[in-house]
Amino acid sequence: MQISRRFLHTTRLLHAVAPEFRENFQLPAQYDYRQWFPMHMSVQLKKMEAKLRSVDLVIEVHDARIPVTGRNEQFFRHLYAIRPHILVLNKCDLIDMKKYKQKIEDYYYDMGIEKVLFTDCKKRLPRALNDVKTSMLHALESSKRFNRTVKTEYQSMVVGIPNVGKSSLINAIRTHTLGIKRKAVEAGARPGVTVRVQNRVRIMDKPPIYIIDTPGVLSPNSRNVSDAMKLALCDLVLESHVNLYYLADFLLFSLNRTEDFTYLKLLGIEEMRKEPSDDIQEILALTCAANDYRINASMGERWDFDRAAKYFIQLYRNSKFHDSCLDQDFFLYRN
Repeated sequence: MQISRRFLHTTRLLHAVAPEFRENFQLPAQYDYRQWFPMHMSVQLKKMEAKLRSVDLVIEVHDARIPVTGRNEQFFRHLYAIRPHILVLNKCDLIDMKKYKQKIEDYYYDMGIEKVLFTDCKKRLPRALNDVKTSMLHALESSKRFNRTVKTEYQSMVVGIPNVGKSSLINAIRTHTLGIKRKAVEAGARPGVTVRVQNRVRIMDKPPIYIIDTPGVLSPNSRNVSDAMKLALCDLVLESHVNLYYLADFLLFSLNRTEDFTYLKLLGIEEMRKEPSDDIQEILALTCAANDYRINASMGERWDFDRAAKYFIQLYRNSKFHDSCLDQDFFLYRN
């Protein structure tokens, strides 16, 4: 009961007015998020380059929740700058397409990207997959084939950062075009399932088209804290590399900036905290109390802050908030 008294004392001291929210998000100086780029990624990137001689088309897959953030600029310099390129934004069911689709397309078409597509490979909607198929055929049949003109078959390569759905896209297209439901490549709900450049997979018969799956490769040059936190929040880096407390704090920062205060209700703390807070420690303590998240340790009972942080983060990943697009500030002032 000692914890409960201390908690009740804390709630009496809560301010009745909303705080002034942070304008910038910062991590402690000693926390090095730049270690998220494993050495095997640079090795696999070189292997992708070596495959380019036999590749006619590069398909880049990215997460629609961060349509701008996190794209690996090395792909442009090393891969699709010299081959036809299609950008596929997967997991589009997690954003408001009516709000963002046109703005995202305008942004990339202004940059010179010829084709931007949106997919959700879990639902495997036929219309979206047919758009991918049609776009691939157009790009392949209208582009020069360099030293491969004698070949009657086409070969494409799918690239992207980890866990954006590259393997799922391959399986979905193969099922859509060939009717084969068995997985051709292994796909998983965590980053790093594909760790090396794979053998090619046949995805179409007329004309014969093969595709090569590749491992996710993060940009090694990222020095932006906000971008790194967006990647982690979308589960695009290994969770073992991420401090959940800081990630939950970034989510709170993002929600407050966009004035989405539904976290009070979703966390079950709206009766304890009537106004939004910019203090993640307070939010997690209230969440523990509301949901009875406790740890029995040798030193006595204490709140389970890790469990509360995971619950908060999972609400975002399950698309429970009003807007799951983390790049919404970027598009806010675009016409």
